[in-house]
Amino acid sequence: MATIKTKGIIIKRINLGEADKILTILTADRGKIRVIAKGMRRPNAKLGGFLELFRYNDYMLAEGRNLDLVTGASTIESFRQISLSLHRLGLAYYVAELIDKLVEETQDADTIFDLTHSVFREINQQKLPIDLIKSFFELNLLSILGLRPELDKCIVCNKLIDEQAKFGFSWVLGGVLDGEHLTNDHHVVGLNKNELDLLRCLVANPCKSLQMNQSYVDDIPKITRLTNSLMEYALERQLRSRNFLEEVLQF
Repeated sequence: MATIKTKGIIIKRINLGEADKILTILTADRGKIRVIAKGMRRPNAKLGGFLELFRYNDYMLAEGRNLDLVTGASTIESFRQISLSLHRLGLAYYVAELIDKLVEETQDADTIFDLTHSVFREINQQKLPIDLIKSFFELNLLSILGLRPELDKCIVCNKLIDEQAKFGFSWVLGGVLDGEHLTNDHHVVGLNKNELDLLRCLVANPCKSLQMNQSYVDDIPKITRLTNSLMEYALERQLRSRNFLEEVLQF
């Protein structure tokens, strides 16, 4: 059997038979892959400690008939702090489920991997508010997938937004609307300049360079609701992990 080396973050685990698990791993070089971890559910499993959710590992894989087999693993980053906080854990589950739902297996995913890796680092450190990290990930994942929201020109007439005038955002159309094209539809929300600046900041900057500008604190809840609606529209449903995240953030 051919041996394969790769690196990736475990985003999902499901039981297989009495002792095995199927792991879904996001890698930079092979995209999203599924592999079998034999005997992982046994108490003395050799690789059990290396194959926990959200770990970033080096892997040795043996080529299998349908799915490759994990034959070796060593941890690069464990993101240990994530499991110590329900807030962090809730966001990590949500990020992982979004990747699982929106990224096809073996799809070229190096940019998505870099985004996910940087977001897991930020969740682990939690220097930024959880809601802000969440909105950053949602907006940038949509951008990578070709669904980047238009934040500079009216999505209807293509005119530059006058930031001194009235304007808003439609998550159905996927961008900002000038005053002429604002409607009373439930999928349109009014924005102020500060809120638009925050949206632009989240899309334009890498996660590691984001800083908590106190002038944005009051805008985060509205931006969170807006990105929630964007993701629901893209997915055509609400994810179970987002419900869990919203519940734990109440405590």
